[in-house]
Amino acid sequence: MRAVGGAMRRGTATEATRAGEAYPELRVKAPGRVVAIGDLHGDIGQARRALRLAGVLEDGDDGVNPKWVGGNATLVQLGDILDRGDDEIGILILLQKLDKEAKKAGGAVYVMNGNHEVLNISGDFRYVTRGAFGETTRFSQHLVKLFGDKFRDAFGIDEEDAWTRQSKARIGLFSPGGPLAQQLSMHHTVLIVNDTVFVHGGLVPRHVEYGLDKLNRAVSDWMRGKEIKDDETRTALGMAIGGVRDSIVWHRGYGTENFATNQDRSSSCELLEKTLGMIDGANRMVVGHTPQLGGANCECDGKIWRIDVGMSFGVLGAEPQVLEIDGGDVRVITSASSRTPSRL
Repeated sequence: MRAVGGAMRRGTATEATRAGEAYPELRVKAPGRVVAIGDLHGDIGQARRALRLAGVLEDGDDGVNPKWVGGNATLVQLGDILDRGDDEIGILILLQKLDKEAKKAGGAVYVMNGNHEVLNISGDFRYVTRGAFGETTRFSQHLVKLFGDKFRDAFGIDEEDAWTRQSKARIGLFSPGGPLAQQLSMHHTVLIVNDTVFVHGGLVPRHVEYGLDKLNRAVSDWMRGKEIKDDETRTALGMAIGGVRDSIVWHRGYGTENFATNQDRSSSCELLEKTLGMIDGANRMVVGHTPQLGGANCECDGKIWRIDVGMSFGVLGAEPQVLEIDGGDVRVITSASSRTPSRL
């Protein structure tokens, strides 16, 4: 991930360098437990609660110098940091700082791109809150102070109209090739940690057949502002981020909390099992994207885990929940259960 400002010095993804370019690695090995957190949607207070619940953020952190207390744990955040809340950049910086500290202890932090990251890089700001526009403007001003006037016009610093200034700042930061778009380019579209596949929406067989690493790389290139000229990359982007129901960041087929019929459940589980069977060593998939009104849960004999609980107060304001994978044990951690196992 490219450096953005004084607080953003390295990415939340392990970097694999190919032909001079850094891309997120598709597969990583986690030495300790793996904890996963669903959609955060700009709510840094709930994000901190979830991180403490996961046992990776010290209680009572000062918000400026967060302390990683997770040892060699691996944290995966399922995307949708953006939209619906006021502190999007604050969360990105928090996760970057935690990743830096985690690596000192043998742990790591990985972040996924969700459909709301895609929307913003596409210039669709319909879910951006007034507070988030303000945060964007303040951050753009911070970059101008750090790097000089080369960003001044792009970020609309001298615009007299407040709305124009905020809109230009958002566009300048998040358009393909912009500073925050380049940061997001090192987040994952698909990540496999040990035997678990993490993805914001869901995978189907055609994604695996095409090549998961190629899909990751295509999204990274688009976010970096590379000109997309070839049909292969266009196809990859359609599969990964296109506005169709089975693209990776928009897929909801595995997110149904209560299936209408047993046949619907069977069809979904059969598709999931076929998909996992095509990925070497994969035993389960973890998804966000679709808020679960009854809390994080699993289906298909534990092969799919749904962990978007709508914790942001811009969504449902639900109590944070965290998924923990420790060897072969998978459980949901809640504030009430304090790591009480949740199994089928």
